[in-house]
Amino acid sequence: MRLVIVVLCFLIALMASLPIEAHMPGASPPPKFELEPIVVDDGGKIINITIDEIGKYHNEMAKKMKVKMLKKQGKTDEEIKAIIEKEFANATGLCPCLVISFRATLLGIKNVWGEEIPKRDDIKIISNLPTPCTCQCFQYITGNRGEFHIILPNGTEVKNMSMKNLKKIAMNINASYFCFTICRKSTGECFTADVKDDVFPEDYFVLRKKVKYGVPEKASKEEIEKFRKEWEDLRNKFLTQPDYELFEGIEKPESEGNVIGAIAVLIGCIVALAVWRYKG
Repeated sequence: MRLVIVVLCFLIALMASLPIEAHMPGASPPPKFELEPIVVDDGGKIINITIDEIGKYHNEMAKKMKVKMLKKQGKTDEEIKAIIEKEFANATGLCPCLVISFRATLLGIKNVWGEEIPKRDDIKIISNLPTPCTCQCFQYITGNRGEFHIILPNGTEVKNMSMKNLKKIAMNINASYFCFTICRKSTGECFTADVKDDVFPEDYFVLRKKVKYGVPEKASKEEIEKFRKEWEDLRNKFLTQPDYELFEGIEKPESEGNVIGAIAVLIGCIVALAVWRYKG
């Protein structure tokens, strides 16, 4: 009986100490970026879903969860207010997992529906990634009409989508979890947005486990700082880089390649002319 109590106390303490996914304390703000909204037909009403509004939604959900944790710890209202203001200062909610999920949805809709606006109740999303921010992103996009499932890479479907359960499951994720399937229910047509493994730093998931979960041991100050930098870089990649740099099987547009080639030729001509004049 004593052993059970000790284990329960350990688990409660672990869950209370887990950092919130909505922000990375000390992280720099996102760079300037331009991401088109996800446009859906919600029962005849056209809705533009921006990544900023999903970030704000995730941020608010994370704050509520943090307040709940702090109340269980016996903190006063004044203490809770001070902690929330400090921990969420300048937080946008745009964590890497949320940004990746948004980009995957944009890519999937573009490949399945083309220029057509999808009806919200015709959208089905299957995510291999069980992080809370990813879950909230897809729930926000599909709303009450669309369909969303979390199915892990091993085929197990996650039925319990509470933040507490998702945090536990998400402890052991790696690059293979970053795979998302966007489907048109009426036709059965689907597109899988599979994130390239090499967009993740080699030690990203080892550091993530140490920093966010204290497993196998708590991260050092140097490891926390390194993870924070990698976290920022990953977020920024998915806010600014093109699809072909981020997802498997996406080809670089020919027009972009032609422009780059033309610029290279132009630069070569300018250099050659400069050399010719200098020698002349």
